[in-house]
Amino acid sequence: MIFPFGFALAALVPTLAIAIVWAIALRIRRRPVRAFVRRAAWAHAWLLVVHAMVTFPLLLGWWGSRGLGTRGDESAFEGPRIDADGTWSIQNSATLRKERDAPPREAIEASRQLAVDLPGADGITLRAYRVRSLLAEPRATVVLVHGLFRSALELEAPARMFRKLGCECWLVEQRNHGRSGRAPATFGLRESEDLVNAVRAIRGEHGAKAPLVMFGVSLGSASVALAAPRIEGLDGLVLDAPIEDLLLAAHRMMSLERRDDRRRLFALWEPWRSLVLASVEAWSGTRLSLVRPSECLQGMPATLPVLLIGGAHDDKSPQDAVRGLYDALPMPIGVKELWISQDSGHGDAWSKEPAEYEARLASLLERVRK
Repeated sequence: MIFPFGFALAALVPTLAIAIVWAIALRIRRRPVRAFVRRAAWAHAWLLVVHAMVTFPLLLGWWGSRGLGTRGDESAFEGPRIDADGTWSIQNSATLRKERDAPPREAIEASRQLAVDLPGADGITLRAYRVRSLLAEPRATVVLVHGLFRSALELEAPARMFRKLGCECWLVEQRNHGRSGRAPATFGLRESEDLVNAVRAIRGEHGAKAPLVMFGVSLGSASVALAAPRIEGLDGLVLDAPIEDLLLAAHRMMSLERRDDRRRLFALWEPWRSLVLASVEAWSGTRLSLVRPSECLQGMPATLPVLLIGGAHDDKSPQDAVRGLYDALPMPIGVKELWISQDSGHGDAWSKEPAEYEARLASLLERVRK
């Protein structure tokens, strides 16, 4: 766990450089150096502690609130690629990278035609991509929401499955991600307000009248779960790699130390996790403890069809947490369904077991139709 101290040492470089230059100047001028070096050493020992315990969490908290965004390998995503014959060509980081030097302008322009701006909260505009159903009368309107650092690109695979099953799909990019507007991140609180407004526009000015299904993956599941009780006429809910309690999940994710994974260098012990999260709350003006999807979902109608999806190898949303969320749902078995994909990690069941994933979505849609 070297991240805070690595940062603190890096932060000392400017003042250490100044101190060294000053000591050299004293030596050249034949002034006493030893006392200065001793004072500088003690000062930098204290600065090391200050940078590790104060500067580090403050800056990381600021970044966590104001610096979030779509990761670089998918930032070039411009929308789904629907071929002339209706085929949906799934994109990924590799395909975007190949197109960097010679972008297919006609295909990109066609993707942009699917873009729709939706009203969020706080004057934020959300970017969404509308992919119409293959049927004249859609079986459902599905609103899909991605996870942290991602974009609508993450949603293409499940959305294509929904479309194959006869649904109209809206791939919504959360605030601070993709082409949506920016505002301090609240990790589900204001983001859920964004979704309530967006769904109202989808049903209103955009005329989506089919049964409404909400889909969220990873952190997107928190936004969807918090929005669900305020969306009138919600007909179905799918949560993949769901977050049950944001504060617990944040501590869990920040402490991950996976073997042979360089990201383990950024794992945080206490008290740094709590200091960073307190800083995030201060910069965002919110409380992470208020993002508790498990409590929100307990108030949903017992007749609402729900599908929860977890991965047996998921250490961000471990299967025990997903099972606990499932057990707390007020729906009886048969209305609610739990699937733990034995081959999957975090939010990748659609790529690990695509046939079974599609079958589970089909089963949910059948329950929606009843």
